[in-house]
Amino acid sequence: MEKNIDAFDFNQPKKITKKWYQLSNKKIAKILDTNLTTGLTIQEVERRLKIYGLNHLPQSKRHNFLLVFLKTFLDPLCVIMALTGLVTIIANSIEEKFSMPDIAGLCVIGIIILTNSIISTYQEMKSLNYISSLDTTQDTFVSVLRDGEIQQINPIFLVPGDVVHAKLGEFIPADLRIINESVLKIDESSLTGESEPVEKIATIIKADNLIISDQKNMAFMSTMILEGKLVGIVLKTGTHSEIGKIASKITKSEFIRTPLEKKTKGLTIRIGIIAFIFGLILLLFSFFIRNQLPEDLKSWSTLLLLAVSAAISVIPESLTIIVRLCMTIATKKLSKNNVDIKNPKSIETLGNVNVICSDKTGTLTQNKMDIDQFFVDLKAEKDPSVITNNKHFLNALALCNDAVCENTEIIGSATEVAIIKFLMKQNFDYRKLRINHPRVDEIPFDSKRKMMTTVHQDKNDLILYTKGAFDYLLKHSTKKIVNGVVSPLTKKDRNLIQEQSFKYAQQGLRVLGVAYKHLNSVYEEYETDLIFIGVIGIIDPPRPEVKMAIENANKAGVRVIMITGDHKITAQEIATRLGIYTDYYNQVMDGAELDTLSDEELAEKIKTTNVFARVSPEHKAIIVRILQANNNIVAMTGDGINDTPSIVKADVGIAMGINGTQVTKEVSDVILKDDNFKSIVFGIRAGRNVYEKIKYSISFLIAANISQVLTILFILLINKDIALISINILFHILIIETIVAIPIGMQYDRKGVMFNPPPSHKKESLLKGIKMQIIITTVFNATFAVLNYEIVKLFNAPQIFSEEFSKTGVYMTIMISPILYSLLFNNFFLPINHAGVVKPVKEKFSLNKRLLFFSCLALIITIISLLPVKKINDFFNFKTIDLPWELLAIFLVNTLLVVPCIWFSYQIFLKSKNLWFTKKSKKIVIK
Repeated sequence: MEKNIDAFDFNQPKKITKKWYQLSNKKIAKILDTNLTTGLTIQEVERRLKIYGLNHLPQSKRHNFLLVFLKTFLDPLCVIMALTGLVTIIANSIEEKFSMPDIAGLCVIGIIILTNSIISTYQEMKSLNYISSLDTTQDTFVSVLRDGEIQQINPIFLVPGDVVHAKLGEFIPADLRIINESVLKIDESSLTGESEPVEKIATIIKADNLIISDQKNMAFMSTMILEGKLVGIVLKTGTHSEIGKIASKITKSEFIRTPLEKKTKGLTIRIGIIAFIFGLILLLFSFFIRNQLPEDLKSWSTLLLLAVSAAISVIPESLTIIVRLCMTIATKKLSKNNVDIKNPKSIETLGNVNVICSDKTGTLTQNKMDIDQFFVDLKAEKDPSVITNNKHFLNALALCNDAVCENTEIIGSATEVAIIKFLMKQNFDYRKLRINHPRVDEIPFDSKRKMMTTVHQDKNDLILYTKGAFDYLLKHSTKKIVNGVVSPLTKKDRNLIQEQSFKYAQQGLRVLGVAYKHLNSVYEEYETDLIFIGVIGIIDPPRPEVKMAIENANKAGVRVIMITGDHKITAQEIATRLGIYTDYYNQVMDGAELDTLSDEELAEKIKTTNVFARVSPEHKAIIVRILQANNNIVAMTGDGINDTPSIVKADVGIAMGINGTQVTKEVSDVILKDDNFKSIVFGIRAGRNVYEKIKYSISFLIAANISQVLTILFILLINKDIALISINILFHILIIETIVAIPIGMQYDRKGVMFNPPPSHKKESLLKGIKMQIIITTVFNATFAVLNYEIVKLFNAPQIFSEEFSKTGVYMTIMISPILYSLLFNNFFLPINHAGVVKPVKEKFSLNKRLLFFSCLALIITIISLLPVKKINDFFNFKTIDLPWELLAIFLVNTLLVVPCIWFSYQIFLKSKNLWFTKKSKKIVIK
């Protein structure tokens, strides 16, 4: 055995050879202990399956439902709520009393914790199990030689040593050494990134240390046969295959928090500190004046519970639920629009994206090549009818072509498929032509000659047809055919052909020439003295909806960068058509130029470069890194295994659902089911709406919660009285943070959100643009609540004044004003994060808004109708029995005044900053 071949020991499966391409078929069969004539036996297959396992790529980990559910209780907000409940139980146990309000408070805490955990578990399990639905290996079969017979089996049961038969249109099921082939071409773009089909051979290659693309006698798992057929020996399966090794290495190397998670964590810490300070102040001050408090409020356990309840009321407990609800709703909506979100957290990140790096083929273009223009008889034509009578032109396209139509599907390379599709549209019977002109010889296409030649029997004669790169074809042509007349190919003719071909290239077309000549025998020299027929221009047309989608992305402050393997001229033309190449972004850079630049130089160049051509996978990762270093949030699309490094590196990795490989889908955050760029823009819009709703929820919750605590502190300071007890506070949390706040996340998406720029920086605070809204809302909520308490004293009549009456006024304001605030602003106005502020904008009164409107209205009516009930009075420590109607009227008026005061104050603030809403939306210019 050669020294450079590792010992193949089936008891040590990790020791697998790396240089199979240097060995003969017999040597390989001996090493693998297999028979090339009969294949492996069933018993031997079973033995090897135990050693190597099933032939599939690394699978996503399965997570236990119970463990995921229990993990949700470690959420900081759940821990805080649980500690509050524990304090309640301990305090009441020490004093040996459990009042109804305390029991109700514990129930409220339990409901909040359980609701959060259920929603979190549902979303987490959905995310973790999603990728398993992408595995389609169960539905495929492969032909394998076993026990002397060809059998159809599921490829997951292949083992090293199996002899596999594969033909046109089939995927390679494992890493194979080719032992026999017929005109074999394989598409290895998913593995290497090279778009051109690779010609394969079955002979030994003596060269050493070859890269994958140069191992011509090897076929690799997940690549596809475009032409011909093969017989091969399975060498490596599953994670041992080349694609399996990549899949095993490519993981999110570390847990990366999304921008929203980072911002939410920072906000939670700040609010937690504020909550602790509020609670501590309330506890210390209440203990200091406890002798002046009513008897039922003097106990230390009551005051401790009050302080703890007030502290947790500052924290927006339902924020986690609102965030998850927003993302769940958005995920379902996106799925219906061809965008599958593997991890809902990616939605918010997608909304913050300000740069999209997109592949050209299949994403920006249709990935369906069409013949667009012709140059025949030395004239440029666009009308196909012009060439329908040109015998040699049609014959060359049909005969010098390996693509075939099977069951309405055309199988072959993209270029040849486009040609057959064109012929079929012209009702040209290429099958009959091939039958009448059987192929007797050929010279396959190779990257050096840039041509393909076939020889056909034409009755008693032989005729040769050649197609390939027009410049290579011209070098081998000495004549031309114009209007059926053959004549010498002059220098003027050559210049005319070259000029027109260059024009086609500038239009983004792939240029292909065709020629022919008659032969006397197959022993003549083939590719000399050719008769030039003409040129075809093939285009991969842009998707019709993409240009508008890019325009909308630009308006939304999102820059679109095109990355392609095409030539610079072709790339620039397509980019110009789509609006990617502009007056400002007027540079096109190729991989060779990129290699010569330092990071600093590239960072400067990239500011005006939207088109990158002839780039490698390594270049893509570099581009993403440079963009991120300049504070951009980057989305990267890809379909091949070679794209995975850049997809992993990007803030949002986007895989193609149709043409994407399993590995690419595995490491991505988002999967486009239709491979369409328009779907990315739709996803950004959904993310923007989620972000907007979350910011509005934060504004609403913080204002409602802090105003409640400030009210308690002010009344305690001024009147030495506790206006709200723990059950009041916890009930406020239950009503305001669930029934009122949660529906905010369920509102319809606002189309106008795409007229605003994304957050300008990854570290932008969630409070940016809503601070003044929070301050104004908090001040008026607290002011009118305190005013309702103090207004009772103005009656100056001992028989009327009652602390319970005052507390009733406070509770009405604290409970009803946030509902009114949510009702008005949610149904008639929505905030827009623009220029650093939140601006009110009129929106349509939709069905979702009507549902919230009537639910809030019903809630207000219910609260008011329960006020006269004595047990409710006792339960919540206020008094409405015998409440004078004058006071009730004043309480209601003061409560109703909160919202207009907030509204007009915010108007004044916006006008003072010259940021008031104008009906005409400004177009965002991004540079």
